[in-house]
Amino acid sequence: MSFHIIDAHMHPFYTKDEIICNYDLGTEPRGIGDDLARCGIDRFAGSVIVRNVTSFDDVKRANRDALRLRDIYGERYIPGIHIHPDFVRESCEELQELHTLGVRYIGELVPYIMGWQTYTCPGAMEIFSVAQELGYTVSIHPTTHEDMDALCAAFPKLSFIIAHPGEYDNYMRNLERVEKYPNAYLDICGTGLFRNRMLWYGVNRVGAERFLFGTDYPVCDPAMQVAAVKYQRITDHDRELIFSGNFLRLLGM
Repeated sequence: MSFHIIDAHMHPFYTKDEIICNYDLGTEPRGIGDDLARCGIDRFAGSVIVRNVTSFDDVKRANRDALRLRDIYGERYIPGIHIHPDFVRESCEELQELHTLGVRYIGELVPYIMGWQTYTCPGAMEIFSVAQELGYTVSIHPTTHEDMDALCAAFPKLSFIIAHPGEYDNYMRNLERVEKYPNAYLDICGTGLFRNRMLWYGVNRVGAERFLFGTDYPVCDPAMQVAAVKYQRITDHDRELIFSGNFLRLLGM
């Protein structure tokens, strides 16, 4: 059976300094889609990452480069955008402006690269309040469990897709969050999925409706992620939800 696959967590690049793969990728911006298509990924979503943020201009450049990539790929690429708690007014204005341009996805947010710490700091909380009002969906790199629990509790109408399930103990804690908060979801990319039966266990515990497919391309090999979902002893309906159905539902697409 063939599947419609949407990568809900990848990091495209418009310039070479936005490539976060540690190895020579050998791919230009116009080759990203071909890279992902080679393993069956039809569409992809995620944020452009910049380092050394010193002003909101740096954040805005990442967001505008995401829009440029959308111009290249059309509907194949769903841009994810950045906000920054050190620039509350600018971030809120950015959410409003990009919303008028059809953007509905924030992240993956990566505070440890972009120069901030916690999701529940006062600045971020103010920005997330605006995101909730506008109907965004947020992809986040996890911080502490306490921080993410407080975030999910504070914004019950804002859907949070939490990346990197982690090794066993961390994964169990993440599943507890999903059970407690209806607005919490798990993105399967990164640490965890390579452990056999991890996805099978999670689907049986919290349901396939709470997982989204992501690769963290170009950091991780996307083909490995595709193969892992196809290999696990879950139903094809579960796979359809994970590969694309849940993402389309959350973004109202």
